Amino acid sequence: MKIFIMRHGEAEMFAKSDKDRTLTEFGEKSSASQGIWLKETAGYFNKVLVSPYIRAKQTFEYINNIFSEQLTERAETWDAITPYGKAEVVVDYLSTLFDEDIKQVLIVSHLPLVGEIVAELCGKNNVSFLPATIAEIDWDAEMGKLIQTKNP
Repeated sequence: MKIFIMRHGEAEMFAKSDKDRTLTEFGEKSSASQGIWLKETAGYFNKVLVSPYIRAKQTFEYINNIFSEQLTERAETWDAITPYGKAEVVVDYLSTLFDEDIKQVLIVSHLPLVGEIVAELCGKNNVSFLPATIAEIDWDAEMGKLIQTKNP
């Protein structure tokens, strides 16, 4: 299984609550450019998991636009991937998707969870997740291998 783990694009510093922070103009542009890279690199996703926080949903919208809205029906907004979600829960769900023969998954989430997911999948995390950074992992349901990272 190929797993692409993405931190949301750059967001405004302040909002009425953390979950309501929106992307900056740079965050919008970097999300779109990362969407182009994802389309060229992955080509498709069987499943997309998106945090319910506005900045993550906006990041996904820019990516989905690059994919000509083809990801809409494959996307799931999931409360378990907010900033302080549990990596073990995410990996358990990925195991279920692996058993269902899902080949490629995109996760759009937040720090610190994105790094914790990489560590849980690969045994360690060497990725510096700037906003909109993507880590590509090849995972066999036992151990993952970090293939590459893409910064905006």
